[in-house]
Amino acid sequence: MSLLAVLGGYVLLIAATALLASQERRNQHRATAASVRQVLLARSPAPQRLDAISDTLAQLISPNFLAWAETDQGIPYGAAPQIRLFSIPTGVSLARLPRPTGGPDQVAVVRVGGLTFLSSGEQIQLGGQTVRLRFLEDITQKLAQQRLLLILLSAAAGIATLFTGLLLRPVLLRGLSPLDELGQRMQTISTDSLDSQRVLVAAQPTELAPIALAFNDLLDRLSASWERQRGFANGVSHELRTPISLIRNYASSLRRRSNDLSDQQAEQLALIETEANRMGKLVADLLALTRIEAHRTLMPYEPFDVAQAIERVAERLRSRCYGRLRVCPGATQSARTFALGDADRFEQCLANLIENAQKYDPGAGPIQLRLDASLDRVVVHVIDSGPGVPDNEKALIFERFGRGRHSSAVPGSGVGLAVVRALMEAMGGSVSVADGPEGGADFQLRLKGAAPLLGA
Repeated sequence: MSLLAVLGGYVLLIAATALLASQERRNQHRATAASVRQVLLARSPAPQRLDAISDTLAQLISPNFLAWAETDQGIPYGAAPQIRLFSIPTGVSLARLPRPTGGPDQVAVVRVGGLTFLSSGEQIQLGGQTVRLRFLEDITQKLAQQRLLLILLSAAAGIATLFTGLLLRPVLLRGLSPLDELGQRMQTISTDSLDSQRVLVAAQPTELAPIALAFNDLLDRLSASWERQRGFANGVSHELRTPISLIRNYASSLRRRSNDLSDQQAEQLALIETEANRMGKLVADLLALTRIEAHRTLMPYEPFDVAQAIERVAERLRSRCYGRLRVCPGATQSARTFALGDADRFEQCLANLIENAQKYDPGAGPIQLRLDASLDRVVVHVIDSGPGVPDNEKALIFERFGRGRHSSAVPGSGVGLAVVRALMEAMGGSVSVADGPEGGADFQLRLKGAAPLLGA
């Protein structure tokens, strides 16, 4: 902004210089015309005839200034000898030059044959008669000099602006460095450190101290709110687990033991059991999220066999997927691929993605498990043939209670994928979704590769 202000100032200076130069040329032209008029009026005796007036004007001719008298019909009188001494192009008629309009002080700009002139006229009283005088001044050379001056001034302005920018840059960087350091300090604060990290107010310049104080106050309020939210979720999860388990168990027991139930009653008990299972999973997911965020979940970092984990999950869920679950070659126990993390938590994430794929792809399309591994990373793919995930929703679905456009017809809480992301990040990994090779979605679990344990 400061450089733009400097440039704007230079532009105004150049424009003002051009305007003042134009006004100065007109004033000089008027002064020269007044001098000619005074010479005529001062002659004694005053010339009475046009030829005498023309002779007097011929003595005042200069290479740049021409003056002549006109007849009553507006025809120049006796100006031919003067024209030969003047710079007007050959063949140009003085009678056809544009006449200035307005008062006697009006000066017009005339361009003829590539040359530029100032033209004016007035009437004077000589010996009791009115004489019309015309003046023409060649300002072509003056304009060329002015253009050269403006070019030099523009070049000087550009160099001065560049030099000013080079000088201001270190000054601005030095002045903004405290603000940059404050921003970097703020970026290091996360939900895990809301209750411990604060901006050091004493280390900030006087101008930034109020901002640092306000930010610390905001962190205090956020920390208190976060603790209340975490405590509420944890408390509610603990309180709901027991009654939900009781409802699910009693519904299941009644449905299995009561032989005298009607079909409608058996269906209602099955519905109660299904909904209790769904609520139990939701409560378990919320509790898992709360524990991860509170760092109460012990997440051991040790190598585990990813292929064995995939095989265990596939065996456990194969019957529930009705033959749709397919393990691609290489994602079996014989692959002996190790990653750094926790096997149980990884199996929980993988099972969650398989159930999610089955839920959002209710058709008969396959659910494929594929394993890609290198020296430093392991990627497990869960590929379905469902509607897929739009690009603008690929980050949303991993947020807590975030659901995509296809979720209206599918029951769910929007917490399962948030649990997967939290667990994977707690193990130093990540989860993402991409477009499947043949349509559908490709959910990817990424972990750091590891060497196998001794004896494994």
